[in-house]
Amino acid sequence: MPDAPDWLVREPFTDTDLGPLRSGKEAQIDLVERTGADGRSCLLVRKRFAPRTVRHKGELEALGLQRTSAFRHDDLYRRGQGFRFSRDRRAVERRSQWGRQVLREQWTGNELDVLRRLWSAGVTVPYPVDGTTDELVMEFVGDRHGAAPQLASARLRGGRLAEAWDQLVDALRAMTAIGIVHADLSAFNLLWWDERLWVIDLPQAIDLALHPEALDLLHRDVVNVAAWFARRGLRHDPEAVFADLVTRAV
Repeated sequence: MPDAPDWLVREPFTDTDLGPLRSGKEAQIDLVERTGADGRSCLLVRKRFAPRTVRHKGELEALGLQRTSAFRHDDLYRRGQGFRFSRDRRAVERRSQWGRQVLREQWTGNELDVLRRLWSAGVTVPYPVDGTTDELVMEFVGDRHGAAPQLASARLRGGRLAEAWDQLVDALRAMTAIGIVHADLSAFNLLWWDERLWVIDLPQAIDLALHPEALDLLHRDVVNVAAWFARRGLRHDPEAVFADLVTRAV
């Protein structure tokens, strides 16, 4: 998808819900068809982060969600990230209801910001169309027959597997060059579509310069994906890749 045309991001347009694609531990992913005033349409993804707790029966159903958020490592990914107000930090530390709302808004805002930065840097990510405090709308990777397969299930072999690895290294270089670490990278949050490797699921992405454990998380990302490729017969030295990324970032 090229830069978003005006009809896609400016009203009037109509969104038609086509049903859930996936309900994960942090968010629910729904498929949406957006139609502009002139009749043009495209498929988008609406990602909604679920509340951390349910205050009353039927709340999730009213929100159109299937489960509460259960992400357990907010503190790991949010280290080094500031808060606009000290009361927000205190609320997060106490895990109060307001603190959980602050965290949810941070996850959404962080992913939107990261997607915009990566898109501008030429990394193959879904185009970020719009976002609110608890919802992110982005490009759908796939077609009307179905979503793009995760790399883990794409069944790549030989030259195509090697091409996926090369594209992955290029993406990691571009990400670290602008100071972004995915921090949860695996073959399950990479997609293979139209002979391209897409990077997805970025709410936990961190700043390489600000996060105290950024290098450790970058190293973990590289080791994880290198091990997956190695199990399929394509071996590369993760330490060499990691060293190259750090050198380029510095």
